[in-house]
Amino acid sequence: MKKLTIFALFLICSLSFSQVDFKKGSLAEIFDMAKQQNKPVMVDVMTDWCVWCVELDNLVYSQPEVSDYANANQINYKIDAEKGEGVAFREKYKVEGYPTILFLDANGNEIDRIVGYSPVAQFKVYMIDYSKGVNTFKDLTAKLEKDPNDLEANYKMGEKMMFNDKLDEARKLFKKVIDNDSENKSGRKDDAEYMLADISEKDVIITNLENFINNNPESNVLKDAYTEIGNAYQNNGDNKGAEKWFKIALEKFPGDQAVKISYSRYLNALARTIGKDSTSTGDDFRKALTLLDRSLTYTPLNSTAAAQAFYWQSVMHFKLKEYSEAMESIEKAIKIFDNKTYREQREKVEKQLSKR
Repeated sequence: MKKLTIFALFLICSLSFSQVDFKKGSLAEIFDMAKQQNKPVMVDVMTDWCVWCVELDNLVYSQPEVSDYANANQINYKIDAEKGEGVAFREKYKVEGYPTILFLDANGNEIDRIVGYSPVAQFKVYMIDYSKGVNTFKDLTAKLEKDPNDLEANYKMGEKMMFNDKLDEARKLFKKVIDNDSENKSGRKDDAEYMLADISEKDVIITNLENFINNNPESNVLKDAYTEIGNAYQNNGDNKGAEKWFKIALEKFPGDQAVKISYSRYLNALARTIGKDSTSTGDDFRKALTLLDRSLTYTPLNSTAAAQAFYWQSVMHFKLKEYSEAMESIEKAIKIFDNKTYREQREKVEKQLSKR
């Protein structure tokens, strides 16, 4: 009972609302506020079904190193891309995926954007740079016009192209960095090699990532390489290979949150496969529950990876006709991420409990 109470308190504390002060009101009111305070606007374009939007709220916006800067230096605003003003806003700024975080001046002109989820350290760098007009598309374009061989500008522009799904352009820029810095004096050659490997086609990505790891044993991006090769093995259906590389990453970076969450999602996927297999037995469902218990030890209890684990716990308990346990798990999932799939699971469990 004591363990359950401690867990519940931890979960409640970890689910406190984002510390970033997202202003309320219409877009016109937000831009008026920006003009009055002479600040840029950060607009989080999201949807209510977006997993990574929830992850931003719980793991990034909640961190003081992000929220303190955001609240002091810019006007922050959330807009649902599928509701109200968000529909026209999405079309105007050509937003195609979620989350997309737009940085705009007080007149609504785009400074730059972050596409997709970025962890705290990376998000903070982007936010500070863009608020100062540094390393934006405009800034990098000007630098490359002045010096086409500026290695840092080539690399950062390559990143920008990659995040915007312009992979051919990204490859050209990364290759230019590699070709013009054989001794890695800029510190960007290995970064560019990793990026090239990471955006390889599915049939060669594992080979390219392994070559990168073998050729760059001291690289500062090895952590990313280990987790990405684990993901690649998993995507190819090779769980033994995935387990090997995730374990290496966990051993080398035991305290790294991103590594642990990646492994947690991998364990969730193994359990999901069992849950969806029509030939699975009661023993299989017990095995899945063991995997999910392990998953929850590797991820913050306010992450969407935890929500996934709790959801699949509920599914396994339901299949085992353990309806009270199924309800307990799905309620935990919904506290983290309230979505249609989880609510439907709760309804299924409620029907069974009502028959008792």
